[in-house]
Amino acid sequence: MNEEYLTKSMESFQGKLHGYLSAYFVDDSGAVTKREDCFETIIPLAFQQLAEDMTDEIVTYLHFHVLYARTSDDGSVYHVALYSRPFEHEMAVVMMDSLQHGLIDSIRVQFFDSLDTMFRHVRQLWLDSLFFEGILLEGVGQEAEIVQDFF
Repeated sequence: MNEEYLTKSMESFQGKLHGYLSAYFVDDSGAVTKREDCFETIIPLAFQQLAEDMTDEIVTYLHFHVLYARTSDDGSVYHVALYSRPFEHEMAVVMMDSLQHGLIDSIRVQFFDSLDTMFRHVRQLWLDSLFFEGILLEGVGQEAEIVQDFF
């Protein structure tokens, strides 16, 4: 894993957050965890936000793609995953999970230094999401849509 590359990716992402979405985020970014194939950080929000609204903001201003947005049948549990179109220093996955009817107070972001690693990760997230119970609100319908974004 190329730590310098991943550090630049995190700095680039945080710069965009503070540039485009500064009203939503505090200056303090969370601790960075080194995973086997990526860096991961939890970025706190300045105030609670609906996952649906944060998804719209990230799609609009950071140009991420919605991998899936799912909710339980009663609407109490939300799971959202978004991914960037993979470019140099732009390979990231954002995840939001809520047990409070879509309210979130942070986002979890994973940064990748390899196109293949990110593709495998995004594909696995999508496959895992097929087994979530509840309602698909938005997202990728077929694996081919993911492949098009990567290759």
